[in-house]
Amino acid sequence: MTVLYLSYDGMLEPLGESQVVSYVLGLARTHRITLMSYEKARDARDGARRRRMEERLRSRGIAWIPLRYHKWPSLLATGWDALRGLLRGAVVCRKHRVRVIHARGYVASAIGLCLKRLCGARLVFDMRGFWADEKVDAGHWRPDALLYRVAKRWERRLFEEADAIVSLTRAGVKAFASLGYDIPAATAIEVIPTCTDVTRFAPGPKDQALLNQLRLSHRRVIVGCVGTLSNWYLREPTLRYLALLARRLEAAILCVTQEDHARLRADALAAGVPEAQLRITRAAFDAMPAFVRLMDLGVFFVKPSFSKRASAATKLGELLATGVPVVINDGIGDSGEVVRAHRAGIVLPDVTPPLCEASVEEVRAIVFDPTCRERCRRVAQRYFNLEDGIRKYRELYRRLQPAETTGWSAAIPRQIPREAPTEEADAPS
Repeated sequence: MTVLYLSYDGMLEPLGESQVVSYVLGLARTHRITLMSYEKARDARDGARRRRMEERLRSRGIAWIPLRYHKWPSLLATGWDALRGLLRGAVVCRKHRVRVIHARGYVASAIGLCLKRLCGARLVFDMRGFWADEKVDAGHWRPDALLYRVAKRWERRLFEEADAIVSLTRAGVKAFASLGYDIPAATAIEVIPTCTDVTRFAPGPKDQALLNQLRLSHRRVIVGCVGTLSNWYLREPTLRYLALLARRLEAAILCVTQEDHARLRADALAAGVPEAQLRITRAAFDAMPAFVRLMDLGVFFVKPSFSKRASAATKLGELLATGVPVVINDGIGDSGEVVRAHRAGIVLPDVTPPLCEASVEEVRAIVFDPTCRERCRRVAQRYFNLEDGIRKYRELYRRLQPAETTGWSAAIPRQIPREAPTEEADAPS
């Protein structure tokens, strides 16, 4: 069966490589995959990296269609991108008799919905969170803005017309009822979190050469931040908490990010992180596990809101798979429930200064707990294992596959995802 996979994220970006390429490489073992993505200009200009990605995908039989991403003016640029994707996708659907369109995110899913109507394929709406509300919560859109209203109209159509909906969290599925949409009983609903390749992100000794390069060899405790600290991440509270740990635990602070380093350094120093204990660096996708293994604790705080009920940070699985406990705030998807139930870190009810101060001794205990790393690893293998995610997508494709080439199968019964298991249920069944 041929699957058209649509992503508005680029495959040459770290997110696309981690959360799309890793999946389609596995799915290509059992399905013919055509991958259409939108690449940023700066990434597309790197010819060597593009050729490596083309060869990597081609070697697994994946046909890659990289389109150019346009950013400005926002609504017109997105509309132009969608039109180009629709025209190119229609050719692919007709030529290769595509049976399933797997659309990752809202823009890709809007294209996928149009292709479903044109070509009769089944649509997987892989929502990745309540995107329109995330834009408002992050301060990019106003709730009365045209972009938000347009996005919400498309959201209704996607929920009501998709053949399958994939949510990152169970909390997100529970929130569907509050949207007021008429989701058909036949719509398949599945929970598949942002998964991690646990063979890449695995515990191991700290790389001494890397420690020397970062001037961290003499530091007993290294507290890390991975990825962005912007948008809906709580930048100032996170930096203040890092400053607290630097002061109370004499910890080094290591930020591995593609963000503006000069601005981040200035913000970190303003928040009280001592300059002598601060390291900010970048890492290529392949090098990330080695950087994460340097860390004794990972920290990230996200702005709690309705939209974040359906969110799952990629960095959570990567940190836990590497055996690194985390400090996070509560109310973000299923993350707090999982971390708390399995003692894989600390979940703060809020990020107020008194609660942050009160957590320091608990942080000290968990950092020096010799059993914690293995506990974190088990959590990642249970909840965020990439192979489990691939298996769930593969099963979803199978359920959507038409019974015969001349017509579609009967209605697919809804499957309500089971509750997250408690710690007592952790024993093998």
